[in-house]
Amino acid sequence: MRVRLALALALTFGLAARAAGAQESLLEGRRAAVRAAPSDAGLSLQYGVALRRAGRDAEAAQELRRGAALPSGGQGDAGIMLRFELARTAIDRRDFQGAMAVCRGAGSVTGGGAAGHACMAEAQLLWRLASEALPETALALANGTKSYEAKVVEGLSYELQVKDADAEASFRAAIAWRPDLSYAHVDLGRLLVRLQRNDEGVAELRRAVEVDPNGPEPAYELARALPTGTEAATLLEKAVHERPSYAFALQRLAEVDLELGRIAPARQAADAVLKVSPSEPSGYIVSGRVALAEGKPDDALKLGQRALGLLTNSARAKLLVADAYAAKGEIDLAVEAYQAAYGLDPSDPTAVVHASTACHAQGRDTSARAFGERATHDFPQWGPGWAALGDALAAQGETARARTAYETALKSSGPVDAAAVRAKLAALR
Repeated sequence: MRVRLALALALTFGLAARAAGAQESLLEGRRAAVRAAPSDAGLSLQYGVALRRAGRDAEAAQELRRGAALPSGGQGDAGIMLRFELARTAIDRRDFQGAMAVCRGAGSVTGGGAAGHACMAEAQLLWRLASEALPETALALANGTKSYEAKVVEGLSYELQVKDADAEASFRAAIAWRPDLSYAHVDLGRLLVRLQRNDEGVAELRRAVEVDPNGPEPAYELARALPTGTEAATLLEKAVHERPSYAFALQRLAEVDLELGRIAPARQAADAVLKVSPSEPSGYIVSGRVALAEGKPDDALKLGQRALGLLTNSARAKLLVADAYAAKGEIDLAVEAYQAAYGLDPSDPTAVVHASTACHAQGRDTSARAFGERATHDFPQWGPGWAALGDALAAQGETARARTAYETALKSSGPVDAAAVRAKLAALR
């Protein structure tokens, strides 16, 4: 169930970001082209796509409808894709019935049968209905038809069914058909990163950026796959420049800025998340993280509670609440929240590590040791857990075990302040 939930979330990222594949920077030129030749359906399609992918769905739908109503917009590839893109504006609004109606319209254009089925398959993924999407992709791909859109949706559907090898094969086939388009590169790269084939995944995402250098989705996915640093921040800044309402990219930008110690830009990005996505708990969580960095635990606590009001079983929101209580010195409430956070997501060691650190800060080293031992038992390769255990052991005078814990921290994975750990090692007697 946890794997399927993770895949559903990944697909949410993918479909939402797919609406962000083109660029704010393209709009003026395409608008001017349409004004110069208003009866050209192909130019209307290009402008409508740019509007939609820049996050301007209402304007996009208006332009795409106008283009579809032109004499040249009722036939050929332009007529088909005007309707397919119009359906995508409905998908972006999560209007399933509206999308399906427009998809049927795309299929009714001469030569548009495959596109109509691919369009309906994409709409089915709004509800994670791989079982409904795959029959549509099969119809779109029948008789050897090389429908790029259908092949990508086929891959996404297989991924949703946890058929990763089949998903990879579909994405690679789509790339072979149209290496000049970025979507399959992005989906393949994201899949490979999830499968911990990180070098391959990053290489594929870099190809996506090469193919679509101004595309928000390739920039965002590559930034997510890279370690925190200036390259990731630059990619995210590009993504939100090209689509200012790109909530996922704004959220990750706030997180990266925080990790880089850039508090003011992190606050700006977090505020933007809340503005464009006020009903999503993730916006309140990242804003709460910024509030903690600003030394405002009361604000962080309120934001964490607001997020829990939207999603009661959010481990990240519960962790924020726990960290806020710890920052306020309310250690009993913090410990209770840390335990709840870990219970909600036992695959993430952060809650038990933070619990150990918070207890140590309050002089409760028996509890700190217990949480540290839990962290190192459940996650033996996670360096922060060993560092936290070392602090508790050192405070209890267990020098030899503390030394071993610190040395293990330095050899393990995860974000460990190596200089600080070495200083603690040197201070042991």
